[in-house]
Amino acid sequence: MNTVRWVIPPSTLRWLDQTPKHRPVAMLIRHSVRDPLPDGHEAYVEPLTADGHRLALALGHYLGDRLRSVSASPLTRTMQTADRMAEAAGLDSPTLPDTLLGDPGVFVVDDRAGDNWSALGHAEVIRHLVEEAEPLPGCADPDAAARFLVHHLLSNVKDEPGVHAFVTHDSLVTATAARILGQPLSQNDWPHYLEAVFFWLEDDGIHIAYRELHRVRDRPCVRFTAQDVIAFARREVARTVGLDCPVRFFFWGDAFKTLLHGRPPRNLDIWTSSAAERATMRTHLLKRGAIPLPERSDTEGFQLGGRVIELSLENSPPTLEGQLARFNFALSAVGVEYRPSDQWCAVIPPLSFWRPSIDARCCSLRNWCHS
Repeated sequence: MNTVRWVIPPSTLRWLDQTPKHRPVAMLIRHSVRDPLPDGHEAYVEPLTADGHRLALALGHYLGDRLRSVSASPLTRTMQTADRMAEAAGLDSPTLPDTLLGDPGVFVVDDRAGDNWSALGHAEVIRHLVEEAEPLPGCADPDAAARFLVHHLLSNVKDEPGVHAFVTHDSLVTATAARILGQPLSQNDWPHYLEAVFFWLEDDGIHIAYRELHRVRDRPCVRFTAQDVIAFARREVARTVGLDCPVRFFFWGDAFKTLLHGRPPRNLDIWTSSAAERATMRTHLLKRGAIPLPERSDTEGFQLGGRVIELSLENSPPTLEGQLARFNFALSAVGVEYRPSDQWCAVIPPLSFWRPSIDARCCSLRNWCHS
């Protein structure tokens, strides 16, 4: 007989009382109560228990009209948590599914990541996300991923005072809190159901609060450094072109505006250095399920992974620096080069004249890294 009496974690209620009422507050929160996860694919659709629904409704009542928006990982238990919170708070707007919060989540780049959970177990994967510098196979750079997620959350609160809930899973709350706070969190520090880490902006920087921890760090969370540019490029390429692409290619352009405004890009601009490589790229995209779009005079378009891929019909000049030199607008001159086996380098021009928050020390970086 289950004698556990589930309650909303005291830290969640305490920080809801202490966070500023006159500012937007992003609440990255673990979903409500579920049963133990079964093996295999069934874990993805495991719903909330009756207690889970009750607690999510109770938290929604507590928030009331302070709850301004809800987003959630697309999985069943997270969407249910968000829906119950919104229902009890009287929020009219629907829950927005957000794959950065799960399925796959910001720390996952491609399908290889699933093997880590099978081989290492849940606890060891979270420990690695919290403590280690190098990513596991199929995973993102954990530090860059955590900072990008916070950037994404704060970019989506739209200067609207109140609480904006982002419902996710224990691994994302733990790893994000640890990386942003700069605090190695042990298994005892993992979030309980409906426990949250909070983020809000003040004049002195980004405030982060989790349990007894409260830190202020400089903004912005992401900058135009090689680490952040390559981390962003890997995530976008993994969901579209794939990290198993057999040819070298270059990726540049307005998609990198996401590192400023936090909204996902729609178009990815890609080119190859020869007609033969372009033909191989086209075949590769079609094998991955890309849908051809009407051809334009200078690009061949494809719809894939929720993005439009614009594959340039030009092949000259055949280097990343040569191509980027054609552009005067700063963000169009940011680019990365991919080589088979998940190798990357970034070229970043001096951008400080364009936006003060961009780090001018990140000029023309061309250091190869292997992820």
